[in-house]
Amino acid sequence: MKKLLLNSFIVLIFLATASCGGNKTKFVEPVVPQGEVTREFLSHIRVGKEGNFQYWNQDSPALKELKAFVAMVTDPNSDGFVPPQDRIATFDVDGTLLCETAPHYFNWMLFLHRYLHDSSFTPSEEDRMWAAEVEEYVLATGKHKGEWGARQQQLQAWGFRGMTDTQFSEFVNNFINNEKVIGLTNLKWGEAFYWPMIEAVSYLVANDFVVFLCSGVDRDVCRIITDGVFDIPKYQMIASDINYIFENQSEWTEMIDSESYKFNPEEQVLRGDFMQLNTAVNKIVKMRRELGQKPILSWGNSGGDYPMFNYTNRDNKYPHISFCLLCDDTERELGNPEKAAKCKAECQRNGWIPVSMRDEWWTIYGPEVKRN
Repeated sequence: MKKLLLNSFIVLIFLATASCGGNKTKFVEPVVPQGEVTREFLSHIRVGKEGNFQYWNQDSPALKELKAFVAMVTDPNSDGFVPPQDRIATFDVDGTLLCETAPHYFNWMLFLHRYLHDSSFTPSEEDRMWAAEVEEYVLATGKHKGEWGARQQQLQAWGFRGMTDTQFSEFVNNFINNEKVIGLTNLKWGEAFYWPMIEAVSYLVANDFVVFLCSGVDRDVCRIITDGVFDIPKYQMIASDINYIFENQSEWTEMIDSESYKFNPEEQVLRGDFMQLNTAVNKIVKMRRELGQKPILSWGNSGGDYPMFNYTNRDNKYPHISFCLLCDDTERELGNPEKAAKCKAECQRNGWIPVSMRDEWWTIYGPEVKRN
């Protein structure tokens, strides 16, 4: 074992060749922190152009596909060469980069925390009782009822309505830095990112891909929770949106005369009501609006990402590829084998690349995180 100084904390380089998730060999000796995993540690998980992956198993079929694709599109002498400005990649967030099933989507857990466990906020009794019903169901089943979606989206926005950007950032950062992920040991929400996926994103960035996050969470939330973990600018995030209002508006409404409203230099821009969800086919609409062209690589984990895959792969003038992460690990993650099998079958039918958490990753959140 060899000690390595990394921004004021010590990491261990494990010399063993056995995988945490099975008898798989590794590309290079994996680095893990001594003690608690921090966002500082995650910020140093980076893969250079050459692709020195640590947290994938050496025999991973998906990683071989990824490296072969990157080699092709970055080689000026290749028939599949793609100019850097056109090397656009889109990644889903929940379940693709970030823990999704502990016990439910990040947006829902943030909403429940605000309405039920935040002493600084007093919702109406009707909304509080409904949130309590939702929490009981989510904790018991790990999912929500379909008809609840619209109300949750509205209440999530209402719960933070009137906050400044600074106030909202403080709230979300307090949540991710203190709230533990339910169902997994030694893990807070702020560190609940998949180490192999941090590597995959950094590998693409190092090879001059323009990486966009395409998420169903609130856009501001997406910007806050990924800040520092990924080298992705805040303007490269496509997500669900709210409206914004101005501090001196006479009424609580977004319907103002934009030509005549005088914006005071001292005036605050505040969070308003829910505007648009970014899931399923809405991802295509927003990608078309904000990118102006198709990505050549897309990565997701569920049916909500299938439209993004189809959009990437149909009538694309450049080489293209889509990866689907399978939630098949029931020891190091809260996997769902039935869902994973269905996703794998869709990959086989459509030519997408399946990625097995269980079989292709050396670790997910680090060796100290286990299912409880």
